[in-house]
Amino acid sequence: MREGVEHDAVAEAVAGEAGRRHLDVGLLRLCGVEFAVPVDWVREVVPCPLALGPRFGSHPALIGSIGVRGDVIPVVDVSILLGFAAETGAGGTVVVLRRDDLLLGLRIDAVSGLYRIPVSAVRALVDSAGAARLVDRAFVREAHLVGILDPEALFGLPGLPLVRCVPRDAGNSALRRGRPFVLVTVAGVDIAIDSHLVESTAPAISLRRCAVPAPGWSRSVNYLGRDVRVFDQLATLGLEGATPEESQGPVILLRIAPDKLVGWHVESVRSVARIADDKFGPMPVELAGRNTLFASIATDPAGGQNLVLDSAAVRADPAIQAMAAMCRQPTAATGGGTSGPRADATATSAFLIFDTGARLLATPLDAIREVVPFRGLSSPIEGPSGLCGLTDHRGAPISVYGVEPGAAPDEAKLLIIARDQEGQGARGFLAQRLATIINAPALPVPGGSPGARFVPATIEGTAHSIRIHTLG
Repeated sequence: MREGVEHDAVAEAVAGEAGRRHLDVGLLRLCGVEFAVPVDWVREVVPCPLALGPRFGSHPALIGSIGVRGDVIPVVDVSILLGFAAETGAGGTVVVLRRDDLLLGLRIDAVSGLYRIPVSAVRALVDSAGAARLVDRAFVREAHLVGILDPEALFGLPGLPLVRCVPRDAGNSALRRGRPFVLVTVAGVDIAIDSHLVESTAPAISLRRCAVPAPGWSRSVNYLGRDVRVFDQLATLGLEGATPEESQGPVILLRIAPDKLVGWHVESVRSVARIADDKFGPMPVELAGRNTLFASIATDPAGGQNLVLDSAAVRADPAIQAMAAMCRQPTAATGGGTSGPRADATATSAFLIFDTGARLLATPLDAIREVVPFRGLSSPIEGPSGLCGLTDHRGAPISVYGVEPGAAPDEAKLLIIARDQEGQGARGFLAQRLATIINAPALPVPGGSPGARFVPATIEGTAHSIRIHTLG
């Protein structure tokens, strides 16, 4: 009877992954043997100190405790339970596992990398006596059997002083439901712009004086053959301050109406990030009574406070509408711009254009969770499909991939984090810089493979045909 119960439990675990095509695991080494643990259970990986804290429990596998950002986490060494040597040596690594609001540290010798297994290749292991197993599944890798540790069995060991903490995944879950924003800075003010308001960006070098300037704007840029007026005064939005004329920051092109654009010269684009709905708050008291085009305050993923531009108010503002009405095809005498394919030739979508260091690529903006500075790998490895290793972001592991073959992670500047997809852990892709954001049609690559697409874009005065990368 017990064997049937055990088999059913394993079957349920596998069935829970039936909707997935693959299972992502972290590969661990303990006493010279390779094991795996599902990535979904891993909160982070930290060095194991030479001296551990008190045990606070009675289980023989409990070897002590460690402190990680205010949480005191019990640490277990399962080598004895698996029939290995009684002593595994000092040091090593602790894999912090998370089940809801409970934390447990697993001491191992080393993390050897990440691995993606077809779910169909995973086999259940059933104890001949019907006992619960710490290793309940396995798969074959390079002619060796790799056992998968069952986190539920680890958390179920008796006599462990499990720690309760604030669930770390609550913020990430809310973030996945958030909206994408372009985060900019002007005159020391951090501002969030809804990505649906943004048509594209243009470099500062493309700015030129208007033949007939008007109050609030005196320069323009050429975008896809259209003359777009540009403002740099925060007074246009109801605040004080301005972007210095000599600033090399980009021009954000705002879509006010179909075929009607307005440019905003900003000092810098800090990031593109999703902001969860619960991160929005009311305007500061000192601004609440002023007639501004801002709607609220938002806390970005880095903890910064941003004024949120009110898209509807911007599009309805008479001064901005008048500026947008000047957006038109330039006369032949205007010159100086580079025309590109008309974006309204077919349905358009928002794309982020990024530089890998070898070429420009485009990815759908809706596929991105956020873009953050790349701080390096916590566990470098070499793996399939460009996998470079593991990094930590807000207490959770992220698989890091190089888009280009042989990418050097230590040379990357940015990490583009894709939106979580069912059956995949968090995935980040290395980049050198963000080039622009555009709304453009996805066109088939002439003579390319089925499904291959590119977007037409004009960047720094040069027309490009940029391949689409889906961050998959």
